[in-house]
Amino acid sequence: MKIGFLPFTKASWMNPRLDGQRVAALELLRRSFPEVEFVGGDRMIAFEPELLAERERFEAERVDGIIAFFATFSLGTLLPLIANELKKPVVLWSMPEPPMTGGRLAANSFCAANMNAHFMWKLGIPYFHVHAPVDAAAAEQFGPVLRAVAAARRIQQLRLGVIGGRVPGFYTSGCDEMLLRRALGVELKYITLLEVVKRAEAMSEAELAPALELIRGDSAAIQGPTPDELRKSAGIFTAVNQLREKYLVSAFAMRCWPEFNENDLCGIGVCSTIGMLTNHGTVTACEGDVYGAVTMLIQQYLTGGKPFFCDMIVMEGETGVAWHCGAAPAELCRNGFEARLRQSSIIDGGDRKGLTNEFPLKPGRITLARLSENRDGTGFRMLIAPGDGIETEQELRGNPLRIRFDAGCDRLRETVIELGFEHHYSLIHGDITAELTHFCKILDIEPVVVK
Repeated sequence: MKIGFLPFTKASWMNPRLDGQRVAALELLRRSFPEVEFVGGDRMIAFEPELLAERERFEAERVDGIIAFFATFSLGTLLPLIANELKKPVVLWSMPEPPMTGGRLAANSFCAANMNAHFMWKLGIPYFHVHAPVDAAAAEQFGPVLRAVAAARRIQQLRLGVIGGRVPGFYTSGCDEMLLRRALGVELKYITLLEVVKRAEAMSEAELAPALELIRGDSAAIQGPTPDELRKSAGIFTAVNQLREKYLVSAFAMRCWPEFNENDLCGIGVCSTIGMLTNHGTVTACEGDVYGAVTMLIQQYLTGGKPFFCDMIVMEGETGVAWHCGAAPAELCRNGFEARLRQSSIIDGGDRKGLTNEFPLKPGRITLARLSENRDGTGFRMLIAPGDGIETEQELRGNPLRIRFDAGCDRLRETVIELGFEHHYSLIHGDITAELTHFCKILDIEPVVVK
């Protein structure tokens, strides 16, 4: 990711102290965010010719955002001249006013940010505000914003594979393909179930061997699934990853039933296969849920963690329960528990066909989220609900996690029902409320924060 750095001042206020602040600010950013390339910032900017030279540089470097550092007050023509041309997110960095001792106004930094915030608001350019001196407090405020900018950039370049479409009757897994492309930049690539299964069936033992090793590595015990079911799961896993390369996609939404379950096509459940795909770098959503897959990727981009595609099956009392039937990534297994590869508790009445990987999820701070269309289908909204995952037993088959939501179960329950959110969610460990809210601002998504 590349971020343009613009240190602003007024010529009549320029002095060596301010130039030292420019250098210190740029050094702080580079030290705090080594994964980001900061472009510009070689000199203070006070006049339009200097700004236009930086604009040309930023365009050539294709920066993903701009940090406007207000060392002092500055001309109001400068930032709009570049921001309106590049149409990239802008961070306004103001600093507290130095101590006032009866002399001349020293900086007027906040006033400059205030003025430029109005300009950005009128121009419809997404902007953020950091108000801190050049120290660790500033870096802490920049972190969520820069992570959101990076995630938005990646989502806008996303190609998502849809294997088989959505499952029967799950309108909650449907999507508006062109709205998704227009609003977020996500391209869909449709892949048939038949191509996956035929490719899996043609696998040699040598091709299956790495996947079989991963299956055994992701589960501490195999209780029920047959060697043939393990080979079929390994084949599906390998085929999907091959199709990822063939179609140049980053992730998948998969129609995981009923066809995979039926003997004339495959004859297994692919729950654990989906979990294994996500666990090993290919994020995959169950039941053909495209917006669910996009939500999972957003959360992964923001945290680097493994997302959990889930239902909320309990939403009352002090704790709710997030659950799915055995498709959680093995990395999320609670310490002290063993992931167990079993036959499904649901398919054909239960304990007839594999494969599910069953364990309770690890506790910790979490964020539940869901990307969703607004009611009139003209744009997107996102549910965001932070909470604390608590120590959970294997109180039912599959992958449960009890959660104490910040807003309480009652409020969250009434929000999702009253606003008509879908019944699928993505859960990630860590509180990324700020990052998701910033992400929504960048891509013009309405955030529905329940906290």
